[in-house]
Amino acid sequence: MKQLAGFIKSGQNVVLQGERRMGKTSLVYETVRQLKRHRMLYVDLLEIKTADDLCKRMVKALISMEQQAGLLERILKLLSQLRPVVSIDPLTGQPSVSVDAGVRLKPDSLDGILDLVRESHKRTRLVVVFDEFQDILNLVDAKETLAVLRSKVQFHKDIPYIFAGSVRNQMRTIFTDPESAFFKSAIAVDIGPLDREAFAGFLADKFALGKRVVDKDVIAKVIELAENVPGDVQELCEVIWETTAYRDTIHEDCIGPALELIYARESKGYEAALVQLTGQQVRCLVGLARMGGKAPLSAAFIQGVGITGPASIKKALNRLVQLKVVYRHEGEYKFVNPFFKTWLLWKNY
Repeated sequence: MKQLAGFIKSGQNVVLQGERRMGKTSLVYETVRQLKRHRMLYVDLLEIKTADDLCKRMVKALISMEQQAGLLERILKLLSQLRPVVSIDPLTGQPSVSVDAGVRLKPDSLDGILDLVRESHKRTRLVVVFDEFQDILNLVDAKETLAVLRSKVQFHKDIPYIFAGSVRNQMRTIFTDPESAFFKSAIAVDIGPLDREAFAGFLADKFALGKRVVDKDVIAKVIELAENVPGDVQELCEVIWETTAYRDTIHEDCIGPALELIYARESKGYEAALVQLTGQQVRCLVGLARMGGKAPLSAAFIQGVGITGPASIKKALNRLVQLKVVYRHEGEYKFVNPFFKTWLLWKNY
């Protein structure tokens, strides 16, 4: 956090890389919150498909930020060419602003939107965060869009831009390929797993605050099941909390009911993911759950899943990665959601 804060204060652009749910977004939010004199413009690019979508997500982020600052009239004036639509939120009674769906925006529309970012920064210092930035490569005109973005960002020398991403090979394509507009344009910061011992102590302290005693073996098992991914560890700890009571001593047999609560909440999503897969892909996925993803092209794995030949395995693995069911890290295939893996084993697939 201290390192990231230093980069923000100096206006340095940062590439923040880490697997899903490693706490990248939380780290940025907390860092900006502690800086106090900065505001954060947060743009989520997850599953973005078009330049129009990108522009409108940026505009909505600007609208949200300026509304919170009580500057609704100002942002409406600045966005007049986009025909903003004002409505009243029926739940809060507060005005809400959106962009006319009939206005189609192209990559060059980013010019004007980034000028608005600059104007907002002049009033109060901004930190601009693009989350899941690698998904910009989904755009048909990705190369043009990146070029327009870069042409403006490079002149915003006092505005720190943070490009967060969870698909390392795609982030590398954007920031380390000499032919990319963003080649060597930001300092790379890696977000990895937390130190297990320190993390375990932190979790034990949190349970103690709620008058619950937790065995060290339980915390170690939780971290193992969640593969030391902070977001998933937190989710499992939360359901353990929900399924235990005040002054309970939490033993390893408390983990099963907690996992079953997660499955009850998430099983429809798991089933929907399986529906997208062919029989071979399901067998490959179950094989990863049972045997791990370190050697999926080995003879033992191929025999275990009953698929003929490594070429078929490779094809199935590529599809699972494409669908974001698994990802590859340091040569090993891992489940994007570790509880999907434990659910497959629990259901005896």
